[in-house]
Amino acid sequence: MKFALLTDVPHLVPVIARWYFDEWGHGIADNSFEKTCVRLNGKLNRDVLPIHVIALHDGQPLGVAQLKPQEMHDLFPERTPWLGGVYVPSSARNRGVASALARQAALKARSLQINQLYLQTLRLDGGLYAPAGWQPLEQVTYQGLDILVMKKTLC
Repeated sequence: MKFALLTDVPHLVPVIARWYFDEWGHGIADNSFEKTCVRLNGKLNRDVLPIHVIALHDGQPLGVAQLKPQEMHDLFPERTPWLGGVYVPSSARNRGVASALARQAALKARSLQINQLYLQTLRLDGGLYAPAGWQPLEQVTYQGLDILVMKKTLC
């Protein structure tokens, strides 16, 4: 498995946009696959957040993770930055891709002098993040879902 930033493989924007739209974006009013592509094309960054990390095998995308400045900002405006948008299609699941993406995103964050990251997960036991050193902060109900907020110190 290799890793790239989305800015270095922009031809994959439609693939990532499809994943994001189908998983989370289809239920958002006035959203579309095309609008998701436009938003991603506006986030092709290397050294400023948001940054998308892509897992690849033989040039084909296996998954994506995003370093983003904010998430759940209405509840936690002081918490920044976040690991989010971690997605692995079903064909690549259960092979360690999501864990590898989280590690790679943390390495990228460290290279940007980021000392800590937050994330939210529906897995109230911490899922794949707990064994990787992410610490639970609190459980909240957000947009009707029970969410665990976690933090990882990078330095």
